[in-house]
Amino acid sequence: MKKFLVICLTACSLFIVNLNHSAAEENKAQTERVQFTDAQKSEIAKIQKQILADKKILIQKYVEYGALSKEEADKMVAHFEKHYKMMEEHNFQIPQHRPHTRHMHK
Repeated sequence: MKKFLVICLTACSLFIVNLNHSAAEENKAQTERVQFTDAQKSEIAKIQKQILADKKILIQKYVEYGALSKEEADKMVAHFEKHYKMMEEHNFQIPQHRPHTRHMHK
């Protein structure tokens, strides 16, 4: 009986500690947004453009080798370009991670 009680108390305490930890992480992530200077933004933009160009070359090679169709490649390239525009609109900030949460279904 004592063993069962100790196990239950340990499980409850771990659960409570885990709840507090996730809330603290969310607050920490929200407060640590960095404002880039114009020079930093231009440097990041240059690197992002190079990454976009490399991804386009890679996708074109997959089409050339027959691993992807032209339509699939066009969709992928459009998605990459959309992502670049989104990053540019948000001043090249890293998107915040949305943690997976349990959804309560009734």
